[in-house]
Amino acid sequence: MRLTVKITFAVLLGIALILSAYSYFSIQREREQLKKNLSREARHIGESLRVIVTEIWQQRGEREAIAFLKKANQGYTETLVRWVWIDEEASAQYQPRVPVDKLEALQEEETVALLAGSPEGHDFLLTYLPLLIDGGRVGAIELSESMDEMHSYVQESLRRSALVIGASIASGLLLMGMLGSIWIDRPMQKLRAQAERIGTGDFTASVNLPGGDELAELSSTIERMRGQLAEAREAEQIANAEKIEALEKLRHTERLATLGQLSAGMAHELGTPLNVITGRAKLISTAGMDEQDVSRSAKIISEQAERMTTIMRQLLSFARRGEARKQMVDLHKILCGVQPLLEPTAHKQGITLEISESDQALPVHADPGQLQQVLLNLALNGIQAMPNGGKIELTSKQVTAIEPPENVEQGSGLWFCLQVCDQGVGMDEVTLQKIFDPFFTTKDVGQGTGLGLSIAYGIVEEHGGWIAVESHPGEGSCFSVYLPGISCEGQA
Repeated sequence: MRLTVKITFAVLLGIALILSAYSYFSIQREREQLKKNLSREARHIGESLRVIVTEIWQQRGEREAIAFLKKANQGYTETLVRWVWIDEEASAQYQPRVPVDKLEALQEEETVALLAGSPEGHDFLLTYLPLLIDGGRVGAIELSESMDEMHSYVQESLRRSALVIGASIASGLLLMGMLGSIWIDRPMQKLRAQAERIGTGDFTASVNLPGGDELAELSSTIERMRGQLAEAREAEQIANAEKIEALEKLRHTERLATLGQLSAGMAHELGTPLNVITGRAKLISTAGMDEQDVSRSAKIISEQAERMTTIMRQLLSFARRGEARKQMVDLHKILCGVQPLLEPTAHKQGITLEISESDQALPVHADPGQLQQVLLNLALNGIQAMPNGGKIELTSKQVTAIEPPENVEQGSGLWFCLQVCDQGVGMDEVTLQKIFDPFFTTKDVGQGTGLGLSIAYGIVEEHGGWIAVESHPGEGSCFSVYLPGISCEGQA
C-alpha cells in the first residue's frame, strides 16, 4: 500500500501543480483581457465625450462644457466622468486623481490609461483624454471606472479553480487507490508471500501473475528462481546423501581395517580360554573323576565360554555398520568399552594400558560407536608406534580455559577431553601438518589405509569438537579429543 500512496501522491502533486499553473495563467490572461476591454470601452466613451465637449466649449464656453460632463455622470452608472486641468494651478475639484507628472503624455495630446488606488483601498482604471484649450492650457476628460467587479471575477475564478483542483485530487485519490489496490497491492502481496515461502525453503507453491507488465515479469522471474532453487536443493540432497553414504562406507572400511588389526591379538586372547576348555573337557571325559571335580570343570568351561562370547560380541558390535545415533553418554563408558578390545593387541606387543578416569561424570551428546572408533584408531596408532613396548594412557577429564579453533563454535564453554598418550617414536612438524589428510600414512605398505585419523577428525568435528596433537620425535605423541559437554542442568 505504501507504494500506491507514493505513486498517488506523486501523480496528484503533478496534477495539482499543472492545474494550479494553468488556473493562474488563465486568470492572469483573463484579467489582462478584462482590463483591455475596460480601457477600450473607456476610450470609446471618452472619444465621444471629447468631441461633444470640444464643440460645446467652442460654442458656449467652459462653464457649459464642464456642466455637460457633470450631467453625463447620470448616464453612466459604472464610470465616473469629470473635467480636470493638467497643471498645478487647478483648484482641488479639478485636479486629477494621480500626480500630474504621471500625465506628461497628455501634453503631446496622447490618451493615458493607468490604475490608481483610493484611500478606501479600492482600485480604479483611470483614462485621460487630453483637450487643448485656446491659450495653450491643457485639460482632460477623466473617466474613472471601479475595478471591484474585476476583482470579484478574479476571486470567483480562483474559487472555481480551487474547487476543480480539490475535486480532481479527491477523485484522483479514489481512483488511484482502487487501481493501486488492484494493479499493485494485491500482486505485491502475492509476490511477497511467495518470496517469504521461498525464504523458508518451501518451493512447492507457485505464483504466476497474468499480464505483460513489470510485476508479471517479476513474477515469472521469481517462478524461474523457485524452480531453480528446488532443483538445486534436490540435487544438493542427493549429493549429501551420496556423500554421507560414501563417508559411511569409508568409516566402515576403516572400522574393518581396525578390526583386522585387533583380530591378531584376539586370536591369541581366544587361544587361552580354548585351551582351558579343551583341557577341562578331556578331564570330564576320563573316568574316575568325582562329582565335585566334574562340577568345577564344567563351571570353568562355562566361564571361559562366556569370556569368549563377550569378546566376540564386542568385535561384532564394533564391526557392524549402522547409522549414527547420538545420545547422552558418559565418556567413562567409552573408555571402559574400548579397554577389552585393546588389551589383547597391547599385551601381544608388550604394551601396558592405563585408564585414568575423572572423579565426576562427563556426559556428552554423541554416538558411542563412533567415539569408540575414534579411540580405537588413536590407540592402535599408538600401539604401532611402540615396537619395543611401553605404556599407553587413556584419560578422560574436564578442561577449563580452553580456546576452541575458529571453525568450532564456542557453545556453552564446557569442554570434556579424551586423551590417548603413547611412548612411541613421535612425529616431526612436517608430519604433524599432514596427519589428518586423507590417505596420508607413515606406515609400511599394507599396514594402513591412511584414512583412520582423517575419519576420526571428521567424526569429532561432526560432534562439535576437534582433535589436538602434541608430539616430538622420540618422545611419543598425545592426541586430545575435545567434545562439548552437557552441564548438570542438561544443556550443552
